[in-house]
Amino acid sequence: MNKFIRPLVLTMALAIPAVASAEIESSQVNEVEVRITYTNCDVATSSGRIELERQVRQAAEKVCGPQNLSRTGSIRQLMINKDCFEKAVANALRSIQATG
Repeated sequence: MNKFIRPLVLTMALAIPAVASAEIESSQVNEVEVRITYTNCDVATSSGRIELERQVRQAAEKVCGPQNLSRTGSIRQLMINKDCFEKAVANALRSIQATG
């Protein structure tokens, strides 16, 4: 099968806090996996890459939680969510580059 048509699966493995407590133990951390399926044709154009990055960011926010203070309720939780989000997006984009 042509490598440009063959679907590729992007997997983001994200570690997020299971609870928003002051102390997070390793037993309280869940790993969440989100798959975004795309083809090489999808990322062959600028608009395709922008759309894939939008999907990555949307998936990361679903897993990591809200990215604004009014929705998180605390600065601490906002910082946890933002750290998770930034790592998830960076890992996903690295995976896309590695397969492209």
